[in-house]
Amino acid sequence: MWNFMESKDPSPFTKSYQDGIERVAAGDYAFLMESTSIEYITQRNCNLLQVGGLMDSKGYGIATPKGK
Repeated sequence: MWNFMESKDPSPFTKSYQDGIERVAAGDYAFLMESTSIEYITQRNCNLLQVGGLMDSKGYGIATPKGK
């Protein structure tokens, strides 16, 4: 099936967070990231900023064996 977004040159999709961050820094590109990553990146790169608030809220947990 033909996908309009994938046929664009350059593609609006990136292969990694780093690719997305570099495209934002180069200009004229918005990149959606999960909240923890965007906080980390924007605190370390003053040329980048988060626009707007969270799209949704989700909680995550990590399970480990007892005593580890």
